[in-house]
Amino acid sequence: MAIRDQPRVSLFPFMSVLACTIGALMMLLVVMSLGAVVAGDASARVGAEAVGPGSGGGAGSLGAEAALARAESLWGDVDRALEQAGLPPGLSKSSIDRELARLREKEELVASLARLEAEQARVAEEGETIETTVAVLESRRETLPILIDPTGLSQELRPYFVECDEAGVTAYRATDDFRYFVSNQDLSTGGVFGRYLRRVRVEPGALLVLLVRPDGVATTRRAERIAHAAGIARIARLPLPGRGELDWSLLRRAEAGTN
Repeated sequence: MAIRDQPRVSLFPFMSVLACTIGALMMLLVVMSLGAVVAGDASARVGAEAVGPGSGGGAGSLGAEAALARAESLWGDVDRALEQAGLPPGLSKSSIDRELARLREKEELVASLARLEAEQARVAEEGETIETTVAVLESRRETLPILIDPTGLSQELRPYFVECDEAGVTAYRATDDFRYFVSNQDLSTGGVFGRYLRRVRVEPGALLVLLVRPDGVATTRRAERIAHAAGIARIARLPLPGRGELDWSLLRRAEAGTN
């Protein structure tokens, strides 16, 4: 009797699919397990960081307290400095800056005032030096000889010189050293001075020159009135700068040249 071939069913495709499915599930479980472990470690680190400053950060807390105490001490120093400067304590930083700017301006003004005072003192010292120099020059001028210069005098005029000071008048003869003094008490048209004026009046081209000393203004006015009363037509005034001796050398040389 012949044996029929029995049909056979192959399980290869099904087993392959099952193996793949099981492998995929195992991989998924491994990934999920690793994700849970990583998440747990991250949570632990975050918790440690959150708990650390409060429970295990004692040194950080002490440092903050020290900084705060230092700041309060510095503000106390600032308040005391403000009180010493006459300002109320507790001013804000902007107010302190404004006060400091005002104080700097005040210091600059004080410095400028000091410079001005120093300059004024220097000018005053120079002024004293100048005044001393002027006084020395004045004293020298008082004693220096006074040169009588005939420049500008007409050759047609014949000058007669009379010096006038506080004490009286002195008549000079320019050709030599002759001089004659008349006190203020003796000044009159009828005295010695009057006779001198009458002699001058009759000279052709006579010119009476009154030499005025610094203290002889009043005497000059009196002598001029007497000269007018005596009939002198030409009268001139020549102020003298000091008390020095009269130098007639130029006048004598001029007269010698004309002669």
